[in-house]
Amino acid sequence: MKMFKKVVATVGKYTDSNGQEKNRYVTVGKAFVRDDKSVSIKVDAMPVGPEFSGWLNLYDLDDEQPRKAAPAAAPAMAPVDDSDLPF
Repeated sequence: MKMFKKVVATVGKYTDSNGQEKNRYVTVGKAFVRDDKSVSIKVDAMPVGPEFSGWLNLYDLDDEQPRKAAPAAAPAMAPVDDSDLPF
């Protein structure tokens, strides 16, 4: 099987820094093409709740548009100096 698409769900909305409403996306799996040209989907996660409409979308593997639409991740925490811990 050859991976050919990513499976993406829209799981809500958010407002960006310019005040525009955007969709929030999460990649939930990958789609594959078998030798006989049939398609299989491997689901790694499934959103639940009122924000998930039940629809899944297929995007090209190199298409990063859904990922760019989501807000940036929280900044990484600074390293903690644990050298004085008693254990």
